[in-house]
Formats: sequence, C-alpha cells, structure tokens
Amino acid sequence: MTIKLIAMDMDGTLLRSDNTISQNTKNILLEAQKKGIILALASGRSYAKLLPYAQQLQMQKYGGYLIEVNGMAVYDLAHAKRHVDGRMPKENAQEVFTYFSKWKVEIIGNMDEGMYDYNPPALLEEKKAYRKLHSLPNDFPWTGGAFEFMMDNRQGYPDLRYIHAKEEIMEDVNKISVTYWPYVMKEVAKRAKEDLKDRYWIGLTSDKWLEVMMPNVTKAYGLKKLEMLTGIKLDEMMAIGDGENDIEMLQMAGLGIAMGNAMENVKRIADDVTATNMQDGIVAAIHKHLGI
Repeated sequence: MTIKLIAMDMDGTLLRSDNTISQNTKNILLEAQKKGIILALASGRSYAKLLPYAQQLQMQKYGGYLIEVNGMAVYDLAHAKRHVDGRMPKENAQEVFTYFSKWKVEIIGNMDEGMYDYNPPALLEEKKAYRKLHSLPNDFPWTGGAFEFMMDNRQGYPDLRYIHAKEEIMEDVNKISVTYWPYVMKEVAKRAKEDLKDRYWIGLTSDKWLEVMMPNVTKAYGLKKLEMLTGIKLDEMMAIGDGENDIEMLQMAGLGIAMGNAMENVKRIADDVTATNMQDGIVAAIHKHLGI
C-alpha cells in the first residue's frame, strides 16, 4: 500500500496538551510533504482555528487541505477555496437545543467565526465561582472547552452570543457542542445516542465534550470529498485520531491509526495503535508505516 495522503485529527492527536505541535512532529510532516505526501488536518474546528497550524506546517505551499467541522467543509489551502456542505439548519439546531436543555449542561452552537452559548442558571453560578477562584479577568467568557471547564475562544470565534432560549438561534450552525463534567457527559452521551440516533450523528471528542452533526456528516465524508478533489483513492490515505468523531475516518482510510491516548472504542476499530500525543505518536506511526 502506497500512502499519498495523511489525514490527522487535531486535539489529542497532532496537538499536545498545550495546543502546540512538537518540533519532531513538524519535522517529519515537512519531510513527508517534500516526498509528495499531501496533509489534511481533520478537526471539529472551523478553518479560522486551523489555519495557524496549517501555516506552521507549510501546507499551502505543498497543496494541503483542511477537513473542517467533522467533514462539514473542506478547505483547499493552495487555492484558498472552501467547499461547504452539511450545515445544521436553524430548525434542527433549535430542536437539538431543546433536547439537551433538560440537563445541567452547556450548549454551544458553533458557526464559522462565532458561537451561540447557553449556560443554565445553576451552571452559570458555578462558572462565576470558578472564575473568581481562579482569578480570571471579569471579561473572561463563560464558554467551556473540550478539555477546560472555561476557555477563552474569542480569538477563533470572536462573534460570541449568549442566549437563553432556542428562539435566539437565528441562523444555521456548523454543529452543536454540549459540555460539562465527564461523569455527567457519560450519561448524557449515552442517552442522546439512543434518543437521537436516527436523526443526527453524535459522538464524544473528549470525555467532557459531545458533538452533534447532521446525519452522515463525518470526517469520513470529508475524506470522500478529498478523493474527488485530489484523485487520491481512499485506500491510499492514512488517517490518525483519538476521538469518536475519528472512528468513521479511521475505518474509511486505507490505514487507520489510533493514538495511544485514544478512547478504547477508537482503538478497537483501528488497524494499529501508536504512541500518545505527548510521545510524538504521529512520528512513530509515520516511521513505522511509511518508513520516513
């Protein structure tokens, strides 16, 4: 099998816990591109939060791609052209909001450069205490993150809109994200997968972060788009990831690699398991399977 394209998840895969790419990983990915291998960053993030990493890896120079928002869009870096297909209509976003509002969880409607953010009153009080305890500035946003209880997303999503009801969602969104402490999200995810399985794609990207997409909008869908755009066959692609939103991509690619820190259900479907994101797992996988 000759690998011509490597698709990589971001959080927990390409990125270390401090949101940086190790120098060893940068070096081997630059070497792979010099040998003609195309790179694709495959993430739940939109292009605004992916472009800085693509620039670090010189992906525009070598004709790389971004698979954004779990496959909702593909961005051709060489031509600065974005192919969008699969946004969640406003009515569906409102339906999903209503479903999750019965729990004490944060609900986020992600857009290209902004987000709707809902925190129920009890959770907002918890965040006020958290902000005070950790001496965060008074303007620190109430938004959570995939790994953090509170996270400042304004650099990537400057248009932040706090909402209190579904009717305040006034436009289509890229996805819905739901977050709270892991012990709560485990049960929420289980229930949502049972109740909404015929209407939406649902998966955990970390133990506290659940994402909801329109059905069939997955990173595997993004790989299919890349096959059409590049002419590279799916069995000539290598995919690397760690979360439930990577499962379809790892199954679709010719070679699917789970990170050492991946969820157990991700490891079970992978062709191989590499080292963790803190141990240069991508480097180890490329050494082993591509001989670079």
